Amino acid sequence: MSVDNGSFTGPPPGPQQSHQPRWAWWVVGIVIPLVGIIVTVMASRPGSSDDNSAQSAPPQSSAAAGSTEKGQSDKDQSGQAQPSTTKSAEGARAVFGPKDVDADTTNAGSYIDLDTPQPVVSPTKINGGDIIFSASVEPNLFVPESASNLAPLPRSGPAPTAAECADSVDRNGTYTANVKRGDRFCLLTGEGRVAYLRVVTAPSTGTGKLNITVWNTPDA
Repeated sequence: MSVDNGSFTGPPPGPQQSHQPRWAWWVVGIVIPLVGIIVTVMASRPGSSDDNSAQSAPPQSSAAAGSTEKGQSDKDQSGQAQPSTTKSAEGARAVFGPKDVDADTTNAGSYIDLDTPQPVVSPTKINGGDIIFSASVEPNLFVPESASNLAPLPRSGPAPTAAECADSVDRNGTYTANVKRGDRFCLLTGEGRVAYLRVVTAPSTGTGKLNITVWNTPDA
């Protein structure tokens, strides 16, 4: 048997294989890791430790937030001298009264000076007058120069101390008040004394009567 070697050419060729350009594989090698990074970042955001710590941190209370400012404010206030009507009435000593003082209330009334050893009552204007007791319209007390040195007190209750009177003038000082029997007032004098006035009588004409106590403060 003879064999024709020249007729055998090997298995029939298969379908032709396509060849992709090399740059396409570079693109695939870059895109796949990049996608993996993006997915990892997006998946990790809701559960990140930084976000959880920021969300779990309790909000600072308004009291705590304001403590620093309040402390500074208190320090500033304590470092400043607060104005006081009498400066100091804790060490006050009584220099007059309690004693009744007569004053003519007719028309323009009487000026009363309480910065003297004994109250001075005058039917005309005097330098240093601390209160005017008059009934030009109806019985009233009036502080010269409209100084807010007169403070009304409740009609009932114990007589105030010098410190209580000074505090009343600080808080409720005015310069005039209509009066009737039983009304009570605290007064700051021109030289810093503190006085307590109780209306005994307050006629529209004639002689009125005030029960007066005067204290001399350390700064008067």
